Amino acid sequence: MKLVLDSSSNHAHTVVSIMNGDIAPYVTTLRRVADSGVYLAPESSINLPFDETLVPAVEAVVASKVTSALRTIFVIGIGGSNLGTKAIYDALRPNLTTKRDIVFLDTNNASTIQTATRILAQAATMDEVLFVSISKSGGTTETLANTEIMMEAAFLKWGGAVRDRLVVITDEGSAFAQAAAERKVTVLSMPTTVGGRYSVLSAVGLFPLCALGVDIHELLRGAQDMRQVCLNPDANLNYATISASLLYQAYQDNLVVHDTFVFQSELESLGKWYRQLLGESIGKKLSGSQEGTSVGITPTVSVGSTDLHSVGQLYLGGHKRTFTTFVYSDVDTPVYTVPKERMFPLLAPMITGRTTTDIMSAILRGTTTAYRNEHLPFVELVMDGITPYELGAFLQCKMMEVMYLGYLFGVNTFDQPAVELYKIETKRLLDGK
Repeated sequence: MKLVLDSSSNHAHTVVSIMNGDIAPYVTTLRRVADSGVYLAPESSINLPFDETLVPAVEAVVASKVTSALRTIFVIGIGGSNLGTKAIYDALRPNLTTKRDIVFLDTNNASTIQTATRILAQAATMDEVLFVSISKSGGTTETLANTEIMMEAAFLKWGGAVRDRLVVITDEGSAFAQAAAERKVTVLSMPTTVGGRYSVLSAVGLFPLCALGVDIHELLRGAQDMRQVCLNPDANLNYATISASLLYQAYQDNLVVHDTFVFQSELESLGKWYRQLLGESIGKKLSGSQEGTSVGITPTVSVGSTDLHSVGQLYLGGHKRTFTTFVYSDVDTPVYTVPKERMFPLLAPMITGRTTTDIMSAILRGTTTAYRNEHLPFVELVMDGITPYELGAFLQCKMMEVMYLGYLFGVNTFDQPAVELYKIETKRLLDGK
């Protein structure tokens, strides 16, 4: 993966200025966290790819639960408990050869549950299904409700033995972990200091992906290599500090929207994973500020070229308040070709004999040129194929980018106090109070 800056902008000056001033001490902080190799600091998620106990623990449970009969993995979680896994699954799915699928239950919406229970009803044996219930705190309303509903349906079909088809992933020592252990349900733990939206490279993401058949070693290798890049004190080589510096400067210039514009549709969920990461990490009241003083960048996701025909007019002709990161792979497979003998040869004659790669590349370059001509700031993140390695690198880069960005803003990048507001009211209403 490489980061490409718009050569016509003043990006280089911005990055060097911020890197040599405000952000440099935090690079040192993250380097110390990395050197420690433990999970004591809030930033400890950067150590997950190097944890030598993590993969063996995951693979041991996979070996005990997964046979050739497995067809459907039900991932029951919400937010950080499933967005990262879904991002990788959706990105890799077009080229996966496995007969297995993942069904995500991330809401209590009846139609979502209905679809899942219908799939469950079609299974002939319980070895065809695997349930993964993920809640960092162990008390997530949506997750616990869906877990109980799905397990009841499985109990009615196969009896109590189906508990062996459930794996719980939660904080070490949480009430969920204790309750699962008491019922002889398999538990995989995640470090308590690793926040949910930073947990994709823990058992939260690794277990369901490994059970699916994804090469998690390559996923982690990509993250390992990218961590080294994002700990580099050289402002010209550190992708995470470059991106964070540009986003921070854009915010100072009243560019308060950050659009992740993916140019392969299978990367849309990757943009949605980042949407949570950025929104939940940066949308805060400033530490020690006067009451009501807040900051936040609004994250959006666009898909090329689909959204050029839906909101392209707004992006290019509307208000100038957006900083854009174009994300795409420069290796696009499979490739299809417009035939030379066409049904409508006089319409759009320039596409005759062109491949889908040619067309999408022209649309992408046309888009970036139009952005440049309209003075809309952007950078490009270019993957060398949509592979576990490249996805691991992307995830690690973006998680570290947001850590640096939070430091620049002066907010706690790792909490989410406002999220608790809806949770408190929801529980109050369900309690009948």
